[in-house]
Amino acid sequence: MSEKENKYSVYVLGGVIGAAIGVLAAFLIQKTEEFDGQHGKFSSQKITKTTMGIVSLLWSLIDKGKGH
Repeated sequence: MSEKENKYSVYVLGGVIGAAIGVLAAFLIQKTEEFDGQHGKFSSQKITKTTMGIVSLLWSLIDKGKGH
């Protein structure tokens, strides 16, 4: 496999993982709204907390990847 093909594979894999994380985040937001009894209400605080959680997860994955 050439280096160019390997780069494309990494981008495709990253895109799929990113989409899966986005769907998971939306699912978790919806579930927390059901528990709170607030259907369809996205507060800026909830979105900020979710975003920061995702960013911290990604940073931890990046840091683990640098160790190899």
